[in-house]
Amino acid sequence: MVAKSKTASKVVAAKNTTKKTTPLKKIRIGIVVGKSFDPVKKGCVPPNFPEKFCLTKDQWGKYSIDVCTAVRMQTLHPDLLEIDIISGAELTQKRLQKNHVNVNFWYGVAMAGLTNKKSHIDEVRKCHYNPECRLDPSGDFYDWIENKSRYMETMIKAGIPMIPTVIYKNGFTATQCLKDVQNKGWDKFFCKVGHNALFGKGAIHGKTEDFLGKKSELLKQYEKDNKPNKVFLLQPYTLKPNGQVFDEVRNFYIDGEWRYSVFTHGTDLSEKGYYEEPEGPRKDACKALADRAFKEMMKKASYQGKKQTPLFNRVDIGILPKEGADSLHKKDNTYFVNEVELIICTWLDRYATVNVQDVMAQATIKHSLELLAGMLKSKQHIPDKEHMRKAARILNNRLGPLKHINI
Repeated sequence: MVAKSKTASKVVAAKNTTKKTTPLKKIRIGIVVGKSFDPVKKGCVPPNFPEKFCLTKDQWGKYSIDVCTAVRMQTLHPDLLEIDIISGAELTQKRLQKNHVNVNFWYGVAMAGLTNKKSHIDEVRKCHYNPECRLDPSGDFYDWIENKSRYMETMIKAGIPMIPTVIYKNGFTATQCLKDVQNKGWDKFFCKVGHNALFGKGAIHGKTEDFLGKKSELLKQYEKDNKPNKVFLLQPYTLKPNGQVFDEVRNFYIDGEWRYSVFTHGTDLSEKGYYEEPEGPRKDACKALADRAFKEMMKKASYQGKKQTPLFNRVDIGILPKEGADSLHKKDNTYFVNEVELIICTWLDRYATVNVQDVMAQATIKHSLELLAGMLKSKQHIPDKEHMRKAARILNNRLGPLKHINI
């Protein structure tokens, strides 16, 4: 037997030493942001907020809830996590694929559509549907909600009260619209694009008699302007007895649990028109109906085809008082589900008593770990897979360990 030389032994020892001291790579979590309309409460800004994401020079409205949440995440486990904050303009498949998991707080196909840049719109769509982008919400659940006709049909089938709606899936025609409105007996109606639409884009409303007469050309023009769209929702223009648009209470669910609700007035856009929903019969009724809708949503919730509790959702409940304008503390209101929203919605932190950025930071880390654990058990490619397995185990032990996570 030939003995190893001292030089060879030193080389082997050096290699072993290098292997043992190789630092563990951090879990890189991409957070897609852009809620320029959704600032945090005054005085609730992280000290290390990145200047490039400031929305205005004024203190009020300067710092968005989604960026604050991402910054807060970075402070919780800096030795294990690296947070990549991504604006909508920066959202590409290449950028996402550099991260181990990505969570979309804001930007989607509807937002990309506002740019009117086809290449950008196509790229954003691919980001959601390409599993190698590891982006949540993924295409399956994303489309179930963004295509409003899909979740509405689910809710209606489950017997959940919703605003009366005629759903078009093969485009809009002025002739068919007026025919349906007259058959329903609606003296006023509201029609909107039902798939990847945002901020009222692709909406029209008014009196039926006007569209039959002096405004007939407007409805025909609406048909021409929206030729590229296929899904439309036609609804009666729903008003309170005093003639104002119905009230709404938005119910927020984080990590599968109801956390808070905010009242929004249909026409008063001042601070008086928004407030955290107070205790009482209206709040109880809205939560009960929202819970029913959320239960149906949970049946559809998934990540890349596998069942997954969604990180954040909102269920908006419409309210009609029996008389007048005030629905607060009334026991005879009429309630219906108006909309179901993804995490890509307004969070309204400034009207909530909970610290939304803190709750969401912790929930997003847990959610990202769940997604990562699922991918580690699958055959899906993940960069630095063995490093991620070790880092995920350490993180899980810190968070619980969480018994449902098996790495």
